[in-house]
Amino acid sequence: MNPILQVKLRFEKEKNNSTIGPKNLKTYAKVSCDKIRKLIKDLENILNFYHNSPKIINEILIDVNYNDIVAKSNRITKILSSHGKTPNDCVVGARFSDAPAGKENHIITYYVDEDTINDTINNLKVVINFLTRRFDGCATAYNFNEPDNKINYSGFENKAKSVLRELIVDCSVIDSFSVPRVSSIINNDSFLVTFYNTELPVTDILEKINLDRTRYPVFTYGKNTISVNKEVFEMLEEKIPYMISMISSDFSKITLNSIIKPFNSARTIPEPSNEPIVGVIDTFFNENVYFANWVDNRITDDFEGKTQKSGNENEHGTEVSSIIVDGPALNPWLDDGCGRFRVRHFGVCANRISVPRLVNKIRDIITNNPDIHVWNLSLGNEEEISRNFISYDASFLDELQSNNNVIFVVAGTNDNRNERTGRIKVGTPADSLNSIVVNSVKRNGLPASYSRKGNILSFFNKPDVSYYGGDYEESERITAYSSNGEEAVYGTSFAAPWVSRKLCYLIDVMGLQREVAKALIIDSAAGWEYKKSTYLNKDLLGYGVLPIKIDQILASASEEIKFVIYGTSESYRTANYGIPVPMDENDKYPYVARAVLCYFPECSRDQGVDYTMRELSLKFGRIDAQNKIMDINENKQDDEKSFVDERSSRKEFRKWENTKFISKILKNKLLPVKSYNKFWGISVTSKERLASKTQKPLNFGIVITLKEVNDINRIQDFIRACTVRGWIVNKLDIQNQINIYNTNQEDIVFD
Repeated sequence: MNPILQVKLRFEKEKNNSTIGPKNLKTYAKVSCDKIRKLIKDLENILNFYHNSPKIINEILIDVNYNDIVAKSNRITKILSSHGKTPNDCVVGARFSDAPAGKENHIITYYVDEDTINDTINNLKVVINFLTRRFDGCATAYNFNEPDNKINYSGFENKAKSVLRELIVDCSVIDSFSVPRVSSIINNDSFLVTFYNTELPVTDILEKINLDRTRYPVFTYGKNTISVNKEVFEMLEEKIPYMISMISSDFSKITLNSIIKPFNSARTIPEPSNEPIVGVIDTFFNENVYFANWVDNRITDDFEGKTQKSGNENEHGTEVSSIIVDGPALNPWLDDGCGRFRVRHFGVCANRISVPRLVNKIRDIITNNPDIHVWNLSLGNEEEISRNFISYDASFLDELQSNNNVIFVVAGTNDNRNERTGRIKVGTPADSLNSIVVNSVKRNGLPASYSRKGNILSFFNKPDVSYYGGDYEESERITAYSSNGEEAVYGTSFAAPWVSRKLCYLIDVMGLQREVAKALIIDSAAGWEYKKSTYLNKDLLGYGVLPIKIDQILASASEEIKFVIYGTSESYRTANYGIPVPMDENDKYPYVARAVLCYFPECSRDQGVDYTMRELSLKFGRIDAQNKIMDINENKQDDEKSFVDERSSRKEFRKWENTKFISKILKNKLLPVKSYNKFWGISVTSKERLASKTQKPLNFGIVITLKEVNDINRIQDFIRACTVRGWIVNKLDIQNQINIYNTNQEDIVFD
């Protein structure tokens, strides 16, 4: 086995020097006068709707129904533009149409004033005149696109050429305009309702619709979210349906499993010393267990006296903590080599808690415990996630992880229906993008019977990974411990703690940054199998099943060179074009390669399906004769004079996703490939979702694996070549890192 290497590269920072040419129609696009007349009619109908409705907000919410999934650069730029504001400045939501997966289109909601809509109507009338006089009523790519056609743009109410062109291109990407309305409503007794962001806080909105808050219970959370019962929700749906952006369930709960043969056993455990700490947010912890000294049981004021209650509903948190503390002793076949962990346990509920209440508690817990980096969360919701927005609690977890040096491990939730007709989507907060979401598998690696599926927002890859969490049969179950003794349990709640153990080991013992640790977890689950066409159940398993042993994550095969890189994106492109990958005796590269990139971006729930605010795209491969990277994933998104539409970018290159996995397919017969200038390169390209947003430094972690096709060990050649270039190369030696960790934990006594 070879050790994993830490390589400290010197990155170059590059600006975006590409120039934007004239806006043209797509190859098969056309814009006719009839279409524009229909768009004008849509806008007039919207104005009539608001004129005939009680005036609640100062401006107008309007849906633009696009005819495709559109990139930021292909959104409208002149339509709905007025008073120094661009349309992108007025976006308050984005969702997908109700078409089947793969055929859905963008619906983006804008908040604009009435004058802007009237200006748009007048501008579109000018465009009709222009099309009639210059194109016989219809512009196509053939007669409109530059530089092939010379068109006279003068004589149309002094509209500049660029304005006319952009209005026409805008029309080509729009199907229609409409008044917003939520199409999917859950069947529930209580709801979290989120309104579109306007100038009014939610309290003023409720006052304007004359909602009697002394009669109807309404709880507000932030500027635009409330918790209401069904009666109040129906009133909102009747009076202001166009203002409702998102609807979700109000409660997270613990799914209790049936226990097989609980029995008290005479287990013992040594006293804890300086072991790393995992944070657990769950049901109450029962201190009548053999490992109680390993658990720092934090009792909040409102739960004083409740932590010692007996009963199955209060044992879940104890069981979860038992796996983190002493899982390998309880389940010898799952001995991961990580040892034992201490737990700081926060009991937040018995088995059910309102989502906003949970969020507030988690905020306080994270703020007051900055020394903990890994948090285990096994609460979940039975309702399926929405197709069009991230849940309230998941978005909060993403915000916490974007702004703090923490990572959450979240259970993938269980399907507990008595009768099942196919797999259902995961429940919240398993739609958290920045968290590691864990599903459960049987001992043979196949999905558990209760597994729920991804993806998130139609294409984000969730769950992230899977691990052994038991199943209904007694022989499949996991052993956990509560005040009842040893218990045979099952569920994603008991798969997640094993991943929390591994993450805590990587971060706190091995000293890795959380971005690198997450990338190692993803890489070890995916391996060389993930890209093969025979790899099944991606929506249930994520990137795959983690290996049991930690040394399988922290080492690679003798024919592989695996190294990790940690960097910060502070410019358009962060790159290195001089990675000295060893060649064979024929000056060729005898490798097949893969790479994983992980980062923790800012996100915005208000932006709906356009959730992540920062995109980092990854390229890795040989440097060609033109000194450009020959990406192993053939990613041409950022190349000059190349075009990849948004739908393909999201599907093929995982655009806007915070985990990028790229790999060549491992085949039976692989031949060395040509070298051009003796180096490989890596680049990370950054893009902001909103042009008005200031780019902040964003850390990233990358894991790269090079597999020698002739099974020759070339790691020493790689280390030597990197050292010659002045780079620092460290071997991730487990025993050495344990010694360093123990030394750092020692108390120094001054005489």
